[in-house]
Amino acid sequence: MNKAQTTAKTGAALLAVAAGVAGTLYFTGVLDRSSQSVDASALCEDLMPQAQLEKLFGEQALTSDDVLVTDRLDQSPQECSIWPRRSASQAHFDELSVVVSRYSGSRQLLLDLQRNISDSWHDVVSPLGNGWRGVLRAAPSETRAAVVMLCGDGGQSDGSVVVNLTARHRGIDEPETTSEQRTQLAQLATATAVNAAERAGCEAPRGKPVREVAAPFPAPYDTSGATAPGKATGTCAGVTVATRETEADPLAPIEDCILLDEAGKPAFRLAAYYGPYVQDGYAATHKRGDSGKFRGPAGGSDGLYWASASCPAQGGTAFFTAETLRIRQDSYASPDPVLQQSELRRFAERSARDHGCEAPEFGK
Repeated sequence: MNKAQTTAKTGAALLAVAAGVAGTLYFTGVLDRSSQSVDASALCEDLMPQAQLEKLFGEQALTSDDVLVTDRLDQSPQECSIWPRRSASQAHFDELSVVVSRYSGSRQLLLDLQRNISDSWHDVVSPLGNGWRGVLRAAPSETRAAVVMLCGDGGQSDGSVVVNLTARHRGIDEPETTSEQRTQLAQLATATAVNAAERAGCEAPRGKPVREVAAPFPAPYDTSGATAPGKATGTCAGVTVATRETEADPLAPIEDCILLDEAGKPAFRLAAYYGPYVQDGYAATHKRGDSGKFRGPAGGSDGLYWASASCPAQGGTAFFTAETLRIRQDSYASPDPVLQQSELRRFAERSARDHGCEAPEFGK
């Protein structure tokens, strides 16, 4: 048995042990730069299908020299990064990182997705769809995909395996990611999630092969991307004012809806969190005043209102927010509090119903 095979087998054994306890699943191992016979996926614990991986990078072959395994000594998820040495003119992405976590109730999951600044109208996600519990987040220089594998029969969120892939474009220009490129990343993310769940002994439902994904949110200043009052059909369905939205999906673990003021500028965000993202939602949502703590299943003041619902079908509880958006570093929009609460009710009732939850509980 050569060194690379020993490394892979040791890493797999450690991963299997980690899967049996609450905490983190680790990518482990020592990168063997001298072994050119080992392909890139083997050095990421065989979690990513080689063909899909190379397709993402413009059909170029990958070897061990293209892979970096980040070995941390703390309890953070370890990260496997792929950084091809050769540039491919037909490839949009030129770097990829993957993090596999066992749900731990921390803010790390939203941070991996770069959706952790909840009062920013830039940070929004769209559903992966196709029967998967997943979302995509598109930014100028990178695109992220997150997939939740909910273990067991209608399992609890603390039994989830969460896979997060980040594909980056390191060029000077920042071209928009196309639908085809986002679909390729979604295909790789779901295949990786299936492999990670199997490695963890997680019997989670699987979706269908990903053929296409929902369009991302319209660009912030794209006035043609706004949906007229009362005309929303996706994540903002039922809302009475002008919005920016994406498609709704009954398995999306996060839903976003941006509401606009009379001038067409972002005023507040409606958000829904399910499964392992609920505790992250509590941690990431910026609550001003009242010591910054959430008390009780529903309530609100100072530009933030929240509600919750029992949702065993999605791993336990659902958490909904209506949060005032930050305009500049030290200033916020000023939406009508009554409007925030009424739109939160419409949004949460629709989202909870679509996700198979019980009726939400709202504050007085």
